Amino acid sequence: MSLIAVTNITELQPQLNIILLGDEMPYDFKRPHRHDYFEFFLFTEGGGEHFIDFTAYEIKGNSVHLVFPGQIHLLKRKGAKGLIVLCTREYMDSLNNAFYTSLFQNNFTNPAILFGEEGFKTQLQTAFLLKKELQQPAKLSAELVAAYMSILLTHCIRNFSTQLPVESHRKSGQDMEVFIKFHALLEKGFIARTSVASYAAQLAITTKALNACVKKISGKTCIEFVNERLLTEAKRLLLYTDMSAKEIAYALNFQDNSYFTRFFTQRQQQTPSAFRTYWEEMYHA
Repeated sequence: MSLIAVTNITELQPQLNIILLGDEMPYDFKRPHRHDYFEFFLFTEGGGEHFIDFTAYEIKGNSVHLVFPGQIHLLKRKGAKGLIVLCTREYMDSLNNAFYTSLFQNNFTNPAILFGEEGFKTQLQTAFLLKKELQQPAKLSAELVAAYMSILLTHCIRNFSTQLPVESHRKSGQDMEVFIKFHALLEKGFIARTSVASYAAQLAITTKALNACVKKISGKTCIEFVNERLLTEAKRLLLYTDMSAKEIAYALNFQDNSYFTRFFTQRQQQTPSAFRTYWEEMYHA
């Protein structure tokens, strides 16, 4: 199996760019692939499916799909039209950390955000103003670009929030801040199999407090969250590399291949080899 390409936004345009969703893309969009930047798909017309980290989302008109850095995705369009906003992590952070935090929460729920007709019309108009400013920079263009991008993100957050259960709105800013810091540590430490107690110590809170925070935000305990991250990485390695299950077990610091196979099968209801075969057929159907 061929490696899944990881494209970099600097190959397209530094920091921020907008491209129309069409047959001429700067990468092989017909194969599963990853990016090291954010992609915001604005679908003006629906049709087909969008696979994001092994989950299929129906492509509907008047919707925005969020793809985060590192996620494997594949767009199977059947008449879907629209445009894509490409944005680096650094640019996202430069806007306002609150935006990233709110969107980050969405990364653990549903990355497909539906809009009403008028609301989506506003998104589309803003995106075209952003595109024009990027193509014809003038005095204070950087400020206008940041303002347009912030408007796009704000409307995504607002619409996403209206689709959340009522209890989700009760999450405090402090809980979310701890959760985001925990997730950042997890990204650095999950392969090393850092313990939950160690994460708590780095955050200067008790293990019990960390578990309570993660449970409130994600609905999972810390260990469930850690195992889910390991499982996602195992899936990605099975799909975007030619590594054997034994090699993946070693790369993810499992004791041996049999332990890795049990871990994977219990959570996925498929063996690693069955998972690889299923998704190779699914992605290339």
